[in-house]
Amino acid sequence: YWPQSVMLNRADAVVTVSETTRKLIAEHRLTRRPVAVVHNAPSPLPGGPEDGPDEAGDEAGGPRELVYMGSFMPYKNVETLVAGMAFLPGYRLHLVSRIAPQREAELRAQLPPGADVVFWRGIGERDYQRLLARASALVTASRDEGFGLPIIEAMNAGTPVVCSDLEIFREVTGGHAEFFDPDSPEGFAAAVHRVADAQVRADLVAAAREQAAKFSWANSAERLLELMRDLVR
Repeated sequence: YWPQSVMLNRADAVVTVSETTRKLIAEHRLTRRPVAVVHNAPSPLPGGPEDGPDEAGDEAGGPRELVYMGSFMPYKNVETLVAGMAFLPGYRLHLVSRIAPQREAELRAQLPPGADVVFWRGIGERDYQRLLARASALVTASRDEGFGLPIIEAMNAGTPVVCSDLEIFREVTGGHAEFFDPDSPEGFAAAVHRVADAQVRADLVAAAREQAAKFSWANSAERLLELMRDLVR
């Protein structure tokens, strides 16, 4: 990590996006400088987060829908989501991000028989918000993250989160998500089934919205401005 250390030690202050990342910086002794946390935040939703559904918004008579937003790099561990579809009949998994043809072919080769998986190969903001609003859950099986902005976006939209049990996801969600072992497709499926319960879903959405309200660009800008003022005093 020496190149990072050289750069960070030249700074007057270091800013990162989460307490989890600040802890990692300290553990690896990347800098002697003070490290401040200024969170990322979601873009405002049209009409505000109150417009999100309190119950599963899947289209009547259609499959329950799951949404994955993120890259397809190995650490994102999309393979667990794909494998878990073997235990989720009646569900459709939407992989909405851009994907290289070779990577798509790799994942298609791993699809369980009968699995309902849609490769969007990129999605516009309006289509993404519509899909998220009617989804049963936003899902991710990532093995490592620095923040997890799609999770905050889902919480802000009133969509339950089903995610791998990482320290950063515990921090961002405040524990208001259904967690699973990223090495367990069966665990992923079980977590999805848990949020299908109407009461579990309602409680999760209410608590997650309150947690998501802590993340705003206004709050982050104010924190960053406060830090800069401290530096010039």
